[in-house]
Amino acid sequence: MIRKTRSAVTVATALVIVLSLAVPAIAAPRGMAPTAGATSAAASTAEQRIENLRNRIENVLRARKARFDAAAANLVKRQARVNVLADKVEALGGDVSQVRTMLQECTRLMEQTRTQEQVCVEAFKAIPEATDKGAAFQAAKAQGREAVALMKQTRTQLREATRTLAQIADGLTAPEE
Repeated sequence: MIRKTRSAVTVATALVIVLSLAVPAIAAPRGMAPTAGATSAAASTAEQRIENLRNRIENVLRARKARFDAAAANLVKRQARVNVLADKVEALGGDVSQVRTMLQECTRLMEQTRTQEQVCVEAFKAIPEATDKGAAFQAAKAQGREAVALMKQTRTQLREATRTLAQIADGLTAPEE
C-alpha cells in the first residue's frame, strides 16, 4: 500500500512538473513581440556595456598618458642637456649649426608627436559611439602606432644630434700634430 501511494505521488509530481513547463509554452502565441520590460532590460544592458567600454578606455588612456608623458619628459630633458653641451662646444670654438638644426627638428617632431597622440586619444574616446566598433578600434590603434613611431623618430633624431655633437667635441679636443 505504501509502495503504491509512493508511486502515485511520484507520477503526480512528474505530471505537475511537465504540465507546468508545457502549459505556458502552449498558451503563449508564436511570434509575440518582447514585452516593454524586456526591451528596457536589453537597452539597460546595452547602456551598461557602453559605459563599461568607456571606463576601460579611460583606464587605458590614463596609463598611456602616463607612459607618453614620461617618455616626452625624458626626451625634453635629454634635448635640454644636449643644448647645454652644444653651448659649451660652441664657446670652445666648435661649429654646432648642424646640431642646432637637428635639435630644432627634434622639437618639431616632438610637437608633431604630441598632436598625433591627441588624435589617437580622440579616436579611442570615439569608439563607444561608433557604429562599427571594431573598425573604430583598429583605426584608433593605427593612430596610436603612428604616435609611437613619431616618438621613436624623435628619439633617433636626438641620438643623431648627440653623436654629431660628440664628433664635433672630439675634433676640438684632438691634439694637433
